[in-house]
Amino acid sequence: MTRSRTVFQTPWFSVEQVPSTEKASLDGPAYYRINSPDGIIILAMTADEKIILVRQFRPPLNQFTLEFPSGFMNEGETPQDAAVRELKEETGYVCQSMEFLSTGRIMMNRHNCLAYAFYGTGAVKVPDDRKEKDIDVVLCSAANFKKRVMSEEFIQFSAFAPIVLAAWKTGCRTILDA
Repeated sequence: MTRSRTVFQTPWFSVEQVPSTEKASLDGPAYYRINSPDGIIILAMTADEKIILVRQFRPPLNQFTLEFPSGFMNEGETPQDAAVRELKEETGYVCQSMEFLSTGRIMMNRHNCLAYAFYGTGAVKVPDDRKEKDIDVVLCSAANFKKRVMSEEFIQFSAFAPIVLAAWKTGCRTILDA
């Protein structure tokens, strides 16, 4: 039996040829897995219930996207710490409360990383704003967010899990009822 082997590597991810049959053998057609660090995604709301979004350029799509703040976890970092750090780095906001919602997977047919979803409330802009450059912060109401989703301006499918989880776990239906 042939073992897994890395066939491509970058600082952000690696591609690994893995066993593709039920018997875990590479004797059949090649199958590839993308290995990357686990990540976080945050549905963050300001005290006046504005949703915090980020607009940034995504080279794989060759376009600007509108997204929830998200990112990779650093080695040894807890999901909670990563959520707080990423939100502050990308937006300059800090939440009064950051609630863990759930863990899930995205594109299970290719990626093996976990995604940790969080719901942040009471977000305020930090006076010492050292947010990442080339990321614009967009604040919008639930009704405006719904328009952006329905017009396909907001197309980040992984963002819909935190919305539903926040409604189910915390009772926050602001976005669902828009």
